[in-house]
Amino acid sequence: MQKQKQVNYFGFGTNRDLEMMENMVGRKNIKGEHAKLLGYEITIQKANQFRTDVSPTSPVPNTSPKDLILKVWGPDFEMFTSRPNPKGVAYGTIWYLSPSEFELVREWEIVDFGCQEDAYGEAITDDGKKVRVITQSLLKPAEIDRVISGDDYEPYIWNKKTMLEQADRVRKEYLNMKSRLPLEKQQEINQFIENLIDKV
Repeated sequence: MQKQKQVNYFGFGTNRDLEMMENMVGRKNIKGEHAKLLGYEITIQKANQFRTDVSPTSPVPNTSPKDLILKVWGPDFEMFTSRPNPKGVAYGTIWYLSPSEFELVREWEIVDFGCQEDAYGEAITDDGKKVRVITQSLLKPAEIDRVISGDDYEPYIWNKKTMLEQADRVRKEYLNMKSRLPLEKQQEINQFIENLIDKV
């Protein structure tokens, strides 16, 4: 039997936190390592800065990232994002996930809606190990409110309990939706995720 691929996912902001990842992917005791990601910086976006363009890959017709976020979280919501910066350093956690778990991360991060893009980089663990990772970032220009520097930032800038409950809900709804798709479509999604992972 072929061994399942491992995904080296770099989580920053709220995604650096174990509880969030457990609710997002539905598994306890996920292996992770504190690390810094080179070439990126962590940023915060406010509601008026969320992207308004509708992505061609949006699962819901005529729905932009801003439309979806405001519907779920309201107009006062702020969220962690990142953007490339050749001199930047983003602190977070490398999580070692399965492809299906990484798929759930992308759903939570509404990547297909165009909120951020899949991005790749090199992270360094506390013991100096270099790890190729995949994460999400604003690869296309976007307005931000502020940059988060250093390693001591608070991972929750919104109510923690509410975010954990929503992460759990999004996971269950997505898995239920996917299970009702034709097998051919499910396989197409799985192959897409595999292709992303192969680039790490």
